[in-house]
Amino acid sequence: MSVEVLDTKSAGVLLFGHGSRIKEANDPLIDVASVIREKGIYKCVEPGFLELAEPDFITAVDTIVESGATSIILMPYFLYTGIHLKKDLPKLLDTGKEKYPDINFVLSSNLGFHPSLVDITMERLMEVSGRARRAGAPGKYHPHPIEAESFRIIESEVGFNGASPEELTVVKRVIHATADFDYKDLLEFSPGALEAGSRAIKSGANVITDVKMVEAGISKLRLSSFGCKVRTFISDKDVTILSKKTGTTRSTQAMRKAAPYMDGAVVAIGNAPTALRELLSLVREGKASPAVVVGVPVGFVGAAEAKEELVASGVEYITVRGRKGGSTVAVSIVNALIINASTGV
Repeated sequence: MSVEVLDTKSAGVLLFGHGSRIKEANDPLIDVASVIREKGIYKCVEPGFLELAEPDFITAVDTIVESGATSIILMPYFLYTGIHLKKDLPKLLDTGKEKYPDINFVLSSNLGFHPSLVDITMERLMEVSGRARRAGAPGKYHPHPIEAESFRIIESEVGFNGASPEELTVVKRVIHATADFDYKDLLEFSPGALEAGSRAIKSGANVITDVKMVEAGISKLRLSSFGCKVRTFISDKDVTILSKKTGTTRSTQAMRKAAPYMDGAVVAIGNAPTALRELLSLVREGKASPAVVVGVPVGFVGAAEAKEELVASGVEYITVRGRKGGSTVAVSIVNALIINASTGV
């Protein structure tokens, strides 16, 4: 299967998965669609499901067409090319073409094999082995030998003259996660950010995230020893309803819903500039008072400006200047804060 060259501004995207009666099983696909939607590259991005969950295929197609898209890129969110891709999907695609003959439907490749899947698999395996090693020594962080060697290489190649131990933990973990040494110069900390973050975690504060991908990457094992809870609202049904009703992004509505949980919290935003802007609006209105904001949304539209607004806000912050950032960076920073709290740095 191949993808035609399309004008992305007039193209919609349908991420198509199997579906489950269990809501949590559908959330990852919904979250991926939300993250891609927030990037503003495509006219419309919607999830759709084969069965057991909504929206179904044709409902998702209806939504994309109503947005004004003139073409639809259909990506099967399946790892394997089984019967659903070979038989069910072609039938659904024909149904869509019959209902909307003027819409150009383009079928992309399914997930299949990709080198990034190996990285994700290794990360999950290392998480499990890390749990086994740390189970007998609460409060202490014992990195995997590969991780320790990676950090040694990072330090030897870059050097961190003048960096505090707290900053060093953050910078090394971000570079380790991204393999991007630019972050040594792009990361910026307000004077009290690291202390505020460590203190918040030690006190059992909430950790608020903008998307499920950030929540998924945060080490729940380390965090649980402090009694902290990670809260993410972007997939909540009421957030989706309010977003459609008000014409605002789900990220904006998720931050509004999170406001009552934000006082003294660590708030990590790795995806949407609109989430960061809404958070700062809540702070200005006196509706939220986080201990520290990890504000690292990524992208070409509004990300750099939102981070500049954070720097000028008076809130304790950790950010990345410019366009770079993302969920991986947000996760790395929060996990570094947890490690600092665990080791007493």
